[in-house]
Amino acid sequence: MKLSKRLGALFVALCLMLTMIPAVAAANTTGAITLTIGSPTMSVNGSSTAIDAQGSRATLYKNSTMLPIRGVVENMGGTADWNSSTKQVTLKFNGSTVVLTLGSTTAYVNGVKKTMQVAPFTDNGRTYVWLRTVEFFPNVTVNWRADTRQATVVYPMIAGSTVGGTKVSMTLKNGADLIFKSMQLAPAGTTNWGTNILTQNLNWNGTQTVSVNVGKAVYDLMATDYYGNKFYYRNLDFTSVQNIAVLTLTGGDTFSLVVDGILASGADKKINLNVYNATGQQITSMVYGPANAGVWSNELLTTYRFNNGTGINLNLDYSSTSPYYDFRVTYASGIQYVFKSVNLNSQFGTQLIRLNSNGLVTYNNSTTGTSSGEADITFRNRSGETVYELKMSTSSSASTFKGADNLISKTKNGSEDDFDFDLSGVRKWYIRAYDDDGDTIASGSITFSSTNIKSATITLNKSGDFSVSGNKSDSDGDVTAVISNTSGQDIDAIFAIDPSDDDWDDDDWDYSDFEDEYEDLGSLDDGEYDTFDLDLYGSNDNKVDLVLFYNGADDDDDDFDVISITFDKDVSDYAVIRVTDYSSGDFKVSTYDDGDELEDEGIVVEILNQGSSTLEKIYVRDSDDGDEDDDSVSDFDDDTVWSGSLSKGDSDYLEIDNDDWGDDGECDLLLVFSNGDNIVIESVDTTDYDYFMQIVADGSSSDVDGE
Repeated sequence: MKLSKRLGALFVALCLMLTMIPAVAAANTTGAITLTIGSPTMSVNGSSTAIDAQGSRATLYKNSTMLPIRGVVENMGGTADWNSSTKQVTLKFNGSTVVLTLGSTTAYVNGVKKTMQVAPFTDNGRTYVWLRTVEFFPNVTVNWRADTRQATVVYPMIAGSTVGGTKVSMTLKNGADLIFKSMQLAPAGTTNWGTNILTQNLNWNGTQTVSVNVGKAVYDLMATDYYGNKFYYRNLDFTSVQNIAVLTLTGGDTFSLVVDGILASGADKKINLNVYNATGQQITSMVYGPANAGVWSNELLTTYRFNNGTGINLNLDYSSTSPYYDFRVTYASGIQYVFKSVNLNSQFGTQLIRLNSNGLVTYNNSTTGTSSGEADITFRNRSGETVYELKMSTSSSASTFKGADNLISKTKNGSEDDFDFDLSGVRKWYIRAYDDDGDTIASGSITFSSTNIKSATITLNKSGDFSVSGNKSDSDGDVTAVISNTSGQDIDAIFAIDPSDDDWDDDDWDYSDFEDEYEDLGSLDDGEYDTFDLDLYGSNDNKVDLVLFYNGADDDDDDFDVISITFDKDVSDYAVIRVTDYSSGDFKVSTYDDGDELEDEGIVVEILNQGSSTLEKIYVRDSDDGDEDDDSVSDFDDDTVWSGSLSKGDSDYLEIDNDDWGDDGECDLLLVFSNGDNIVIESVDTTDYDYFMQIVADGSSSDVDGE
């Protein structure tokens, strides 16, 4: 009897112990969506996508990141709905609901009242929402980087959601001569590591199958060995995964990833790459990654300096199925540049490339092509007929067109269609358009400006001829430009167009006409600035026309002014455009660029007075020579850097080197106003700014910002 009771008690204890053993579930991963102020695209787990179809951009408003939120929430795996009658936005994600009302800073999170920093507003028909609204959802955070002007949304991927992905059976094969005790995934380029996906240690030459919840995205993997050392495997491409993946680790940082039987990413080949620096500059950092992915390897340079006119040898791993890689270099000046779509495939096992000062890559191997990058092509039908198919080939023979892919959907006369196209190192292409019976409507040839263009427009004219325009390469005159508006007039829309483009009519066109043909870059209220990517034109790639709309851009009486901009012929990377005055329909602008004023670490310092009292002088001192209470002119040794008379809304500027003020750029500023106020702005580091800095004088709220 006693034995029976003891066995019964033991059985109960074992049952209780078994219930305490946790079930093994699919490891959850986090996603990351990165938005850049002024850019119409966002990076979703390493893949670039448009914020929306209208080309909307993330913007700073009252020091808060604002944008049409639908694209962010839907890429997280949630939903966004708009109720036009109540003017309300309803966001749903991971079991939570957030309701926002246009013009109100009050949000309701699962019925609980919350306060937002900025209320939603509309601009050009789009509703802009404070990005940090997504932090109302569980386990969602928003991280801000002031130096890159980027906001990153980190969120939990939810199994079964639209974007969160499904459970994937992944077999891990360890050929790395190491014993791993944990492996964690994170969206490529981030450090948002998920939970350990291993169910036990993964021994050398061992195999383990785990269940992982991944989205269709690119990931990095951090593996920790038995001794705590960490190894990183970059750019695991799960974008096409369905059910099964096999990850084989071949070394401390090399791998191959096969998804559903197809090699997706990783190294299955090696290349001895000889790189010659002909950029004219010293390179201090170099990394590489799959073309157009925006994610990067560990540092490639073994020394801090890669001097101009010298060469280095690199042994790199690459994928034979996707051999095109981008190389990002950092120059001694701090400027970064990306050499696009470098082909690492070579029948000789050795690749010889030259990084040139014009931003292009040339090859010494005659068997290697010069470009792979896909271009965004717009087909514009002006033929008078409907085009059902459009095909392109490197040969004019009918047999090659018969096997070529159709590039477009049905395109009526007067309409357009977009497609991606890989030039494969070829500038001249033959092209044909077909009707619904498969008969040829028009045939001809077009020649692109280079083999690494990023966009172009192909037009089929009524004459039956094809023409190509706007085909600009990544290095063909493009600049990053700060446009600052201190004109006293709000700018409602900005278009950048080729000065030689005669398609538009100054007398008859309004906003809708420009929007049909060109991209609306955004708006600038008076007193605001933002960063824009501009294509440059002309024989020296230094000209562009800016079309500035004002007094509203949504009716038939649209007002606009056309400003012709000509930069220095040596402009290369960045520029500043100050819109300084407005009178009777005309804007006045001043321009500065790195071909002249901004070379050798020069900065345009804009001074904008938004206070009620007149700004009269600005003094400077080393940051360690005083504090905020030391606000007299004598405390600044009477070191005047600017004097004048700026009333509210007026602006002026200075040109300096970024280390002119204070001790190597570390300084305090004293702003002196006509009403007797002396305002100190402490700890300004001018070396933080590459080419533009703005001093906003506004009494006690005075501050410094810039690029």
